[in-house]
Amino acid sequence: MQKLSSKKYDSIPFSVMIFLAWKNIATKKLRSAITVLGVVIGIGSIFFLLSLGLGLQNLVTNEIIGNQSVKSINISSPNSKIVSLNSENVDRIGNLSNVENIGVSYSFASSLKFNGSEIDTITYGIDKPYQDLSDFNIIYGELFSKDAVQDAYLNKAALEAVGLTEDLEQVVGQKIDLVIPIKSDADETEISQSFKIVGVIDSGAGSEIFIPSVVFEQEGVEVYDQAKLIVSDADGIDDTRKQIESLGFETTSPIDTIDQINQIFRYFNIILVGFGAIGMIVAVLGMFNTLTISLLERTREIGLMVALGGRHKDMRRLFILESILLSVIGSIIGIILAVIAGGIINTVMNQFASGRGVTEGFDIFATPWWLVSGLIIFMALVGLAVVFLPARRAQHINPIDALRRE
Repeated sequence: MQKLSSKKYDSIPFSVMIFLAWKNIATKKLRSAITVLGVVIGIGSIFFLLSLGLGLQNLVTNEIIGNQSVKSINISSPNSKIVSLNSENVDRIGNLSNVENIGVSYSFASSLKFNGSEIDTITYGIDKPYQDLSDFNIIYGELFSKDAVQDAYLNKAALEAVGLTEDLEQVVGQKIDLVIPIKSDADETEISQSFKIVGVIDSGAGSEIFIPSVVFEQEGVEVYDQAKLIVSDADGIDDTRKQIESLGFETTSPIDTIDQINQIFRYFNIILVGFGAIGMIVAVLGMFNTLTISLLERTREIGLMVALGGRHKDMRRLFILESILLSVIGSIIGIILAVIAGGIINTVMNQFASGRGVTEGFDIFATPWWLVSGLIIFMALVGLAVVFLPARRAQHINPIDALRRE
């Protein structure tokens, strides 16, 4: 007679454990569905709200920063009597190791005569590097070339101020008259010249006119109002700013604005997560209740499995796998539904904006990969925490007591 082997395996194969966990979930369809639904609502609401917060953050950042490069630095002098932003200092800054290009601008209050009207405006004298670094939003015409002297471009607000609201492209090629008072410590002069409009830009609500900086240089204006540069290496922008500030100048960068926006939205996203956490609490309680009831109902089954050779640690692993399956399935479904809902809302908002004259599309929801994977991993860890007590109790079930009691 063949002797039966008394060999015991160290543990039940992982594939078998997955099958048993899935079978146990599928057996109690209604209970499992309710548990998964709780996870769907919890994770789905958190993902939806965080996606909204991140989307709004990107939208606000792009709206404020616009086309400005995060590698750019704006330079000004806090007190021109102490340290002047003149050509000598601009050259010194331009020779710094991390500076790729630098441009300068003048800024003066002026008077514009055009279309039978006279208005007060701001006239900027800029050189070609400054123009290139500023990345103006040209609507009609073009920006002036490097050798331009008597060319100018205006923004929409300036044209609207002189009564032109339609057919703005028709102004390209026409002449404007500018009177620009220039005050200095020594004397006071003024520039009174005519300029040809070569383009129209969209640069904000205030009236603005841009002319070549050579106009002011010919009048002997030595101190610039502002300089703008771009660095070669974005990682070294802080060191470059410190070098410039050590010369006595003030610096600003789009990075400053981005940091402020990120700080505001950091608190905003925490508030949103707080609202979503309400659903998560319900999901956690539902999952704990499901696993606890499942343990009570399967005491005999667990005892029988141990009596037939299963290890106590296998019982713990079985409940852990069930909890992780419920968590991951609920997370994936919740995220998919949240993405669909966000896409629908985004489409509706774009159509609504398009009907109000907005031509550029926008996204008010963001779905970065780290948010998707992060929430799935987070929920799996929550599942591990929730199943700790039921799994521990399952591990310590005495098979003899379980079979006798049942």
